[in-house]
Amino acid sequence: MKLTDKISWLMGRVQKSLFPHLDECFDTPPTEQEKRLVSILEIVQVEKYVSNRTTYQWRGRKPLDRQSLARAFVAKVLYRIPTTSDLIRALQATENLKRICGFSAIGKLPSEATFSRAFAEFAVSKLATQAHDSLVQEYLADELLGHISRDSTAIVGREKPAKKVKVPKKTTQKRPAC
Repeated sequence: MKLTDKISWLMGRVQKSLFPHLDECFDTPPTEQEKRLVSILEIVQVEKYVSNRTTYQWRGRKPLDRQSLARAFVAKVLYRIPTTSDLIRALQATENLKRICGFSAIGKLPSEATFSRAFAEFAVSKLATQAHDSLVQEYLADELLGHISRDSTAIVGREKPAKKVKVPKKTTQKRPAC
């Protein structure tokens, strides 16, 4: 089965099973981009690659749910949100996005510093690379991929062009008129 067939089959499975129930969970119907985010989160399953720290020291505050922050990280990339503060504003403005990311149970959103620390942890742990490698291994393990790379830059040569040898012209003598 080709990759495009696998993806369309998987998207069809997600849409048939998840979206009818998704409409029931929200007060307002989800937009197309929110449905796309749900499909991507269902396929990628970024939660598998985030350590959910259930054990913590008895002192201090309980750590926030990193899985919700990881889903927000995916939403930030999908929605092309440039800054963390813009992401927080988008989560505050859109109740559906807040629920999709998993922040509805928490009540109040984490601070910008918490988001930044979590995103830094994701970068250090190479969360996106792990998820990508897992998807490639799962869906493209049996495929043979080939590519051709060509470089079209000009190569500067140091050689001087060969001098042209002048061929002496034959002198033709005029015939005397008879």
